Parts: sequence; structure tokens; C-alpha cells
Amino acid sequence: MRFVFQYNLRQALVFIGVLLKSSTPHYHYVVKYILNLNMVFSKTANEILRSPWFMEPKSALSFLPLVADILNKTQKDFDPRPEAVAVRSVITPQGVSLPREEEIPQGSIGVVSIMGPMLKYGDWCSYGSDDLVAFAKDFDTNENIIGQVWVMDSGGGSVAAVAPYLDFLKTKKKPVVSLSDMSASANYYIASSTDFIMAENNISSMFGSIGVMIEFADFKAVYEKEGIKVHTIYADESTHKNLAFKQALEGNYDAIKAEMLNPLAIKFQQHIRASRPNLKISEGVLNGKMFYAEEAQSIGLIDGIGNLDAAINYVKFLANASSFISTNY
Repeated sequence: MRFVFQYNLRQALVFIGVLLKSSTPHYHYVVKYILNLNMVFSKTANEILRSPWFMEPKSALSFLPLVADILNKTQKDFDPRPEAVAVRSVITPQGVSLPREEEIPQGSIGVVSIMGPMLKYGDWCSYGSDDLVAFAKDFDTNENIIGQVWVMDSGGGSVAAVAPYLDFLKTKKKPVVSLSDMSASANYYIASSTDFIMAENNISSMFGSIGVMIEFADFKAVYEKEGIKVHTIYADESTHKNLAFKQALEGNYDAIKAEMLNPLAIKFQQHIRASRPNLKISEGVLNGKMFYAEEAQSIGLIDGIGNLDAAINYVKFLANASSFISTNY
């Protein structure tokens, strides 16, 4: 994806260079093209281009058309992101979803939806971890809310999206139960730190993809066909700048694995081992394999199988247990 954008940008620069050598009436086309490039470069596009991603591969492939749209279209081409009510809600002790949060009664449960490709920053048409963690913090500090359910259905996302959730989970005061249909890669990284992981059903729910990969396209042949020769020049003092990536382009993947992928994979595995101490580790569990709910429960990737009502009831159980301990000890 990074190379696709660079190719479009270089094409634009060639186009601009041709126009500047032409007569001045073409100037407004140059300005329009530059403005369009600036509009395309949203927070989401920036994250796609710069950040490594923890993502289950089938999910990643299914979102490629959307990625192409984000990189090549402008804000007006997209529907606005849904109102916050679509990604956060409040359930009363009687199980009623509130139309307005101002009416929150004592003993209510907050619900945050973490779905689709995970991003660090919210943008035109999506919510990022900055938005969703802010919702979670509001619930955690609201005296009438006793805990939260995080409805998590995602194949993963940006590596940068993970830390804000983990930081919140380290300091939260009330229980968080995750309820998932699919929780893979970066999404499972986060779910593993919640107080209880519940599969939404025993049919389609899957968990895992604990691993790291990178995939990129080499467009040098395309450049050459277009008559474009790219010159990359480094300072004498910058011998290691982009070296691993350069070697990967030449077919040598040792450095990029050692410097980028392996450290992320090791940290991912260490986190899962610490978060799930009773995990039964066998071939594939920490190496990228996916598991359906029943097997995931049997090996300790998850704690139970249920639905939203069951998740809400477990939040109540954990909140009551916490209150009992605080009162009696």
C-alpha cells in the first residue's frame, strides 16, 4: 500500500512538472491537483501508509478496495461516520438500551463497539482508538455505570491502535468483558487484557492470528514501463537508513524480519503469555493459527461462549464481586 501511494504521488509530480513547463493558463490545474493530494492525505491514509498492521490476512484482503478508495478519493466521496450512539450505548439494569445517556440510572452497563479495521485515530468515516478509548474512560468514571462490555468483531488493524486500549485497561477501575464474533491479531491483542473473553456464538466465532507479517508490492517494473527512473540517494552518514527495506526489495528478508517483524511477534507472544497464564500452548497457538470458539475455550484463548445478555450478566457478577471484596476487606 505504501508503494501504491508513492507511485501516484510521483505520477502527479511528473504531471505538475510538465504543466509548469507549459503556458501559464494551466497553473490552476496544478493548484487543483496539489489541493486534491492534500485532501486525500487524511489521518486514516497516513496510518495505512506508515504503520505496521496486526491483521488476519483474509480480513486484510477483503478491505483492499476500501484502502484504494481512502488513498485515491477525498472526504466528500465518503459517507460521514455514524453518530457516536452507533458505537457506544448504555444498557439499564433492566436490559433497556437508553436513547440518551443523560438518563443513566445506577447499575447500568456501558457498551463500546470495536468493529472492523482498527485505527489509532478517528477520521472522516471511522472511529479510532482515540475516540473509543475516550468513550470507555467516560463509562469508567461515570458513578452510575458498574462496568462495560466491549463488542469486538475485527480481524485486526494498525499496530499503533493497540497501546491506547492497553493503557486504559491497566488503569481502569471497573470490569470490562469482551464479546467477540471474530477477534484476531491486533483485536485479540487487546481482548486478551480484558477481564473475561466471551465468544458471541459457537458457530462463526473465531480467535487467534497471534503473529506478524508484512506484504508490499515492488513497482519498479511499472516505473520503467512508464519511462520513470527513480533515483534514491543517501547521505554518506546514513548507511543504515532504510537498509532492511532496501534488502527486502532485493529479495533478502533477513534484516526486515530481525529488525521489524520478529520484535513485534515476540512482544505479542509475551503479552499473550502474561495475559492468559492458563493458555495451553501447542503448535500454532502463538504462531498465527485461528481457532473456533469451542477449541479456543478448551485451550484457554477465551473464557466462555454466550451472547450480549450473558456478557452483561458477567459484568454484573464481576462488579458485585469487586464491591463485596471492597466492602469486606
